[in-house]
Amino acid sequence: MSSTQPRFPHLPFRAAAALILGLSSIVALAAPPPDPSLVQALDGIWQGARPSVTPLSDAFTRDPSVDPPRYTVPVKDSPAYITVDAEHAEIEYGRKVFVANESPWGPFPLLNTDDAELLEIALPKKRYLVISGIGAGLYGIGDWQRFGFLHVIDTSVRGAPVHYPLFAEAGLRDKVIGKLPNSTVLNFARLVPSRWATNTQVNGYEVLLYSLLPRGPERVIGDDGRPLSYTLTRDDANAPWTLTRTPATPIANVRDDANRAFSAPPMKNALPPPATPGPIPAVTAATAAPTDAAAQNAAADPAAAKKKARKDKNDARKKEAKDAASEIAKDAAKDAASEAASEAAKKAIPGIR
Repeated sequence: MSSTQPRFPHLPFRAAAALILGLSSIVALAAPPPDPSLVQALDGIWQGARPSVTPLSDAFTRDPSVDPPRYTVPVKDSPAYITVDAEHAEIEYGRKVFVANESPWGPFPLLNTDDAELLEIALPKKRYLVISGIGAGLYGIGDWQRFGFLHVIDTSVRGAPVHYPLFAEAGLRDKVIGKLPNSTVLNFARLVPSRWATNTQVNGYEVLLYSLLPRGPERVIGDDGRPLSYTLTRDDANAPWTLTRTPATPIANVRDDANRAFSAPPMKNALPPPATPGPIPAVTAATAAPTDAAAQNAAADPAAAKKKARKDKNDARKKEAKDAASEIAKDAAKDAASEAASEAAKKAIPGIR
């Protein structure tokens, strides 16, 4: 994975705030559409079972008679989006009110209501409403527009709606919501960048699958008893994306263990580089002979040899994870100042007017 630098490295708070506020005054361009090849590759996860998404409205308008600002759409029994202040928002549906700026993957920004839309997804015995859009302020500028924010509301049980705050990478928006074969609920594909070619170009993602259950999003377990995961990779910006099943998501695991928000700077040295193959030594009687009783038994017993190989592989993985955690701890200290400046600058951006 290429080492990349934070977008605002080592800027003091006032300088970062001034820079971001200056950028915020520029009219943001419409968020670019997602890469068609990436969308096609991601669709392979749903295996043709992705439900249809029905647009209900793309016009959230402010009610001028109430304060704090309340945004609604001209659709019966639809949720309202309320901007409590410059940092906090709520979603009101029926008699329920949900916090809209917290998620399992870090704090969410306010939505840009000029860009937001209301969608509907229907499954047998299930109905979901989705408020989808890009963020306001910093998240409406440049590469930050790659993040989409999805407030999914399960309205299947009257009077007991469930709210799921989800996010999308790479401009995918609602494409990260689908249904796995044999699933009775919506599923969410969380993309975690795993390989950066430049500060803004990602050539690899780890994809973690979740089910939207009443108690919250939960990892989907595959037929092998492990969490269902994939990788999305490409060789360069002009190459097609390839979807591959994977047994592990080391980048996402290290990020989650370090409590890193989804929008934190890319993690440097998350995994040690692959070893460079060296010259193969000539095999002699001394080097070919087993060096201990365990090795001798392994050589004599194929089953023991396989067991030893699995143990060596597991030991190598444990060491790899330990080394990665050590590197992350070192990088966290270096990134703390720039992250603090960035977060403080976000708070300084005015909320939706």
